[in-house]
Amino acid sequence: MSDELITMPAADLMTAAPQPGHALGPVEDDWAAAEVWLRSVARKSRNGSTETLATYRFHLAKLRWYCENVARVTPSRWSLQDVEAFKIFLADLPIDALCARHGKRHVMPSESGYTPFRKQPASSSRSDIARFVHAMLKAWHSMGYIRINPMGMEGAGTRRTIDARRAVDVDLYDLVLKTMKGEQFDRPISRQINLRDRFILVALRELGLRASEIVGSSMTAFYQLSDPKTKNRYWIFHVNSATAKGGKERRVPVTRTLLKSLEDYRMAFGLSPQPGPSEKMGLLLSPHTQPMMIGAKSVRSAADRRFFGQWKELGTRQHLYAIVKDRLKATSAVLRQDGKETLANELDAASPHWLRHTFAKAALLQGQTMREVASLLGHSSVDTTMVYTDQDALDLVRSYERERLDIAREG
Repeated sequence: MSDELITMPAADLMTAAPQPGHALGPVEDDWAAAEVWLRSVARKSRNGSTETLATYRFHLAKLRWYCENVARVTPSRWSLQDVEAFKIFLADLPIDALCARHGKRHVMPSESGYTPFRKQPASSSRSDIARFVHAMLKAWHSMGYIRINPMGMEGAGTRRTIDARRAVDVDLYDLVLKTMKGEQFDRPISRQINLRDRFILVALRELGLRASEIVGSSMTAFYQLSDPKTKNRYWIFHVNSATAKGGKERRVPVTRTLLKSLEDYRMAFGLSPQPGPSEKMGLLLSPHTQPMMIGAKSVRSAADRRFFGQWKELGTRQHLYAIVKDRLKATSAVLRQDGKETLANELDAASPHWLRHTFAKAALLQGQTMREVASLLGHSSVDTTMVYTDQDALDLVRSYERERLDIAREG
């Protein structure tokens, strides 16, 4: 026998290796097998929510890019060592794995330099990706597509934990809005972007929305509700089951501040101050226009398209994330100029989800019950709300305050 190592050609490692007689049906490769599994995930959804499926597709894009550009091993041929290599890759992405930028934006999938990795994944994101891969491999194994699940020894991994400290201080939040208000506009598009971004920040803060919920909503999410007892009319924001996490739809009262921000934003785009029930456009608009037809004739003039309100829409969480981060960083730069490094670092660390935490804490401090806040946030369990809001600590503080007042009265 020869002492030389027997190696498999690299090209073969990128060819799927399904087990004979598997139950997934005809599939050309592992990515087609993944699609079969994802369709099953969608069918099993009890509420029609698309958020989990969209997240899984984003994780699948990362896995596929890694397999095709780095590891050169398709998932059905993975061993435990391939799993370890993928986790090492995620923990320290090489520079060429990060998506290239064209000016301020990341390049699109059709452009050179595109990857699905926009930044180094945080530990919680890496856990999410690992759980996705484990779920897919476990499903493949149960259907006989692969003989062994290479992640079987490791399990699904730990779920991300919620850090209740991740909330934007009210004074810092107000400073962000003040910084935006002080901007000078040299053209209409700058004002449109400013007022849209202000609306986004106010909506996240005062509705407690997840990123997927605001980007997936339309203008008709805002509607008026009449109280039959008082005859008063109120504005409500409807988070529908298609965008809500777990399909748990909910309705959140709209504050005067948010309504004013919505009106300013809409008027900047040439729309009526308040949305009507028949509007079909998305909630978040781009100042750029999209193609339109009048009869059989294409409208080529951008000015005409603006007149007819043919705006493009922003429909990705990644775009929303970039908008919020850019606004927070603009204010942190001002803070650094004033020598307030600690506050600047706090804003740099914040994200859209931090504003959801801010909403939850503010609602409790204003006296709303735990069950009310859980309903506003769309939580199935009040226990989740307690983690977000430090409710245990608040209960202790309030108990202490009551005892202190009782002692003062007795004295």
